[in-house]
Amino acid sequence: MKKEQSNVTKFKKPGKKDSLFEEFNRKRANHQMSKLMWILTGAAGVLILAAVIFVVVRVFFLNKEYTKVTEVGSTEFFISTGSDVYRFGNNFIVCNSDGVKCVNYKGEQIWNEAFSMQKPLIDITEGMVAVADYNGSSIYMMDEKNVLGRIDTGMPIRKFKAAGSGYVMAVLDNTDNTPIYVYNTAGEEMLYFNTTMKGYGYPLEIAISDNGILGAVSYLNVDKGSFYSSLGFYNFGEVGQNYQDSLMSSYKYQNALVPEVEFAGNNKAVAVADNRIMFFSGDQMPQSNGEILITEEKILSVYEDKNYVALFYESEDSAYNFRADIYDYDARLRDKVYFDIEHTNVFFDNNRIVLYNNEEVLIHVIGGRDKFIGTLEDGILALIPTSSPKRFIQVTPNRIKTLEFD
Repeated sequence: MKKEQSNVTKFKKPGKKDSLFEEFNRKRANHQMSKLMWILTGAAGVLILAAVIFVVVRVFFLNKEYTKVTEVGSTEFFISTGSDVYRFGNNFIVCNSDGVKCVNYKGEQIWNEAFSMQKPLIDITEGMVAVADYNGSSIYMMDEKNVLGRIDTGMPIRKFKAAGSGYVMAVLDNTDNTPIYVYNTAGEEMLYFNTTMKGYGYPLEIAISDNGILGAVSYLNVDKGSFYSSLGFYNFGEVGQNYQDSLMSSYKYQNALVPEVEFAGNNKAVAVADNRIMFFSGDQMPQSNGEILITEEKILSVYEDKNYVALFYESEDSAYNFRADIYDYDARLRDKVYFDIEHTNVFFDNNRIVLYNNEEVLIHVIGGRDKFIGTLEDGILALIPTSSPKRFIQVTPNRIKTLEFD
């Protein structure tokens, strides 16, 4: 009787050659694994070394003081008496009653707009400039490259603010009310609403977000011998069309003036009263994000940009004349800076605050230390940072100088 053939495949016992082949493959696999481990270890070492170098360089940068200033370039450029000079990105603006122009660090004119104004007012925001005469009826709009156009309001201008997207918000004067308009650079009215002392109060200050969607108005109100301020946030987009006068949220502050309100980008804002600082957030309906009461000190001035807000006081430390408290937009105190400079100009740049007047300069790293305290020759009409943290452009009455701090 035949046995049935099995379907199981039988492997023959490996011979000597097969064993040698298996040993070779095993050693090769171990070698490849060892090589991979060396590569991974080396890569991790490089990353750790890079991190250490970054920390060392950062600490060195925060703690290194500049002890000298070297002029590494200079261009002849004359600025007429009575002109005001403003930083505008990496360029600067020269404005007087006869016109306004934008100039780069080489002294080359980027654009120029002539006009005749009694008291020109200027608002400079991220990539946009607006100029108007107080009580005039025209607003000139420019960006970093071109003159964009002129807006004719038809009514006297009281206040205006420009948005980086090209919109401008303006408080006008009418016989019976105080209308607030929003225009685009073509001069078209995007929307408006009327305010009255009885219904709203008098507009003390206005602000508009970079994208032109949100607006804020600080009103002063008088009621039965007492006064209070109210802060209203408006939505000029589709969402705001569902609300009366596009008013999304409002806040009331008894016995307080709110002369300062500003947006940081598109969804954060700050307002400063004579007794508190208030933070707000929200891209459609701004809400309170924090409030800090200030009851024992007088605020001398305020400066803000997209990242920080600085409140200036007289110093409580007898060794210094002034103090600046620097906050971020989450209402956190980031630094207290003590100094003696009677500053007329302030700006933030790459985690630094820079204060200066016609001669003196203070450069301070936020959360760090003073980098430079000293004087610059030939006068300072404007001080402009560059892509290098050690280099600045100094605009004087007759020259544009490139300085290197070391």
